[in-house]
Amino acid sequence: MADKPLYIAFIWHMHQPYYKDPSSGEFSLPWVRLHGIKDYLDMVTILEEFPDLHQTFNIAPSLIEQLNEYARTGIDTKDKFLILSKKPAEELTSEEQEFTLSNFFMANWEHMIRSYPRYYDLLKKRGAFLSDSQLGDIKRRFNTQDYLDLQVLFNLAWFDISFKEKDPFLKELVKKGSYFTEEEKKLLLNKQMDILKNIIPTYKRFQDSGQIEVSISPYFHPILPLLCDTDVAKISYRDTRLPNFHFNFPEDAKWHIENAVRVYKKHFSKKPKGMWPSEGSVSEEILPLVMEEEIEWLATDEEVLFKSLSKPRSNKLLFKPYKLNRGEKTLNLLFRDRALSDLVGFVYSHWQTNQAIDDFLKRLHIIKNELSQMEGAFLVPIILDGENAWEYYPNDGRDFLYNLYKRFSKEDSLKLTTISEFLENYPPEGEIKKLFPGSWIDANFNIWIGHEEKNKAWDYLYNARDFLVKFQQRHPDFKNISDAWKQIYIAEGSDWNWWFGDDHSSGNDEEFDRLFRENLKAVYTLLEKDPPEYLNFPIKSRVIKAQIEPSSLISPHLDGMISDYFEWLQAGFLDIEKLSSAMHRPQLMLKRLYYGFDLKNLYLRFDLNRELVKEAEVNIILDIDSVFINRFKLSLTKTGKKIICKRFSLEREEHFKELSTKAKAVFQDILEFSVDFEELNAKNAEFLKLHILIEKDSRILEEIPDFGYLKIVLPGKDYESFYWYV
Repeated sequence: MADKPLYIAFIWHMHQPYYKDPSSGEFSLPWVRLHGIKDYLDMVTILEEFPDLHQTFNIAPSLIEQLNEYARTGIDTKDKFLILSKKPAEELTSEEQEFTLSNFFMANWEHMIRSYPRYYDLLKKRGAFLSDSQLGDIKRRFNTQDYLDLQVLFNLAWFDISFKEKDPFLKELVKKGSYFTEEEKKLLLNKQMDILKNIIPTYKRFQDSGQIEVSISPYFHPILPLLCDTDVAKISYRDTRLPNFHFNFPEDAKWHIENAVRVYKKHFSKKPKGMWPSEGSVSEEILPLVMEEEIEWLATDEEVLFKSLSKPRSNKLLFKPYKLNRGEKTLNLLFRDRALSDLVGFVYSHWQTNQAIDDFLKRLHIIKNELSQMEGAFLVPIILDGENAWEYYPNDGRDFLYNLYKRFSKEDSLKLTTISEFLENYPPEGEIKKLFPGSWIDANFNIWIGHEEKNKAWDYLYNARDFLVKFQQRHPDFKNISDAWKQIYIAEGSDWNWWFGDDHSSGNDEEFDRLFRENLKAVYTLLEKDPPEYLNFPIKSRVIKAQIEPSSLISPHLDGMISDYFEWLQAGFLDIEKLSSAMHRPQLMLKRLYYGFDLKNLYLRFDLNRELVKEAEVNIILDIDSVFINRFKLSLTKTGKKIICKRFSLEREEHFKELSTKAKAVFQDILEFSVDFEELNAKNAEFLKLHILIEKDSRILEEIPDFGYLKIVLPGKDYESFYWYV
């Protein structure tokens, strides 16, 4: 009994959000392509050197769909970053140069950029910390060869080290290091396409050989329990604040599972046996849907197990699979070891390679020694992201994985297996009577529901889905119904709410926010209806603070002139030209904003570029959010003197409704505006949110801020006495 091995089951989860922008048809972010050349293929081909090591790879169907598009369209794929990579450096427009400088250093600086002296020199030339207001000066430091080298190095750095060592062209390109040519860049990008075409066929080949098992996730990676019933969140965490609308659509969860199985069968020529439900999220409600598709096993986190059993953590309980008998059907369930999984995912990247491997194997031997005298076989599930950890390791994790696998190959007492192999040889005996609802993060769903931003996203999704259902009832044969449903399913993906709220930040938060809203907008436009106005506003809030806050109450006389120096002296002040979120424009129409108030009115002053204003009829649109959004549209005529002021309200309606207004606007040398708090429904509000658009011919020229809002704290009864005392 003492000689029996401890079984280890790695599940590497491969997933990316659905990056296609429905309004342009472009992939707006490059991560499927770049992780494709850095992680997906080499993670499985490394096993060729270790044929006795068996593993499980979980692949999200939405990732397969995106990889297929790259494989099908190759170098012509509509990928915003690929398009700018292909473009000859000498033909890059000023705006494209700024985009390249802002985005082509998105790689781990320590392990991916420093590895290339020229790449690191370009980063230093650009500057480590970049504000948009500096871009105009910075881009002039870069010549055509700089931009060309940046295009090449950004795309070269993302290749896994195994390709750069084995491919003669890539090896020579790394050696060359700089002064690349357009022809070399073209060959480099074609190399990327060769790899992307080979990813899914390689996984099939390895699965057919018996060395790996490929499992699946629900199609667009939704949180299945929340699709079935958002109320389940309160069972996991009773203080969860739920959205306004009750999302309760198990038929959507069924669609994601059914279509995941369909795509799997198409690419792997058989049904999947296992599923990692998105984010390890499980509940009783999803079990019949999974069983209906004849899935044999699910995996989730250890805390879900111990809450289901109402028992304290123990290795004896954790390292065995369980069965769930529901009616006449049975499903097997296994639970990840949180500590071991997180060590690989988040900790060992900071350790010396051999030290990390020694520690990992030592922990496994401690588990084996503890369980060796107990009856039966034990399985340690180690489940983690298979793509995002490695850029934090030296050499893209190659040193760690290769040497870890080498050590495993020499270990008779630790045996790597697939999930289905283990279940076939050692069917579970323990049973879970009632499954606790939860995910891999704290056995609850707080990452995806409960925060104001997350709940707003759920409500927007509910509204779009409800609109589609009612439209379909009236027009069952309408041509775009199925396309509109696809947009709903995309918007149900877990990734959008992962980035909403305070939990996480990606560096691409604005784009994730925009993509989510574009997917919902597409539901309406596909049905040839106007999307609700609220979908034009970011969900994720970023508060912009003025450089100078108001220091006292003000009551300026509105005449459009600086008639009294002191009347705006104690106002709040925002220098737009110094605002890091200002748009990349050589000249701004709005240069400075002043704001202030007395106890009855809000006052705004706009210092405009008069030369630009003279050239065009423009609208200055003020969105002032208190209880609901009030929109004021200030239309300037070509003479730049006459102003038409209109007020619109967005309360419960989906579109702005014009209302009467007593607001005033005057423009001579400056533009001055006032509106009373009562009209804003802000008499008892603590603050207002201000967002400004400047448009011409329905095209937005400037947006201040370009993401988020300016927070204006309103005066209470004791405001003036407080500031006098201070």
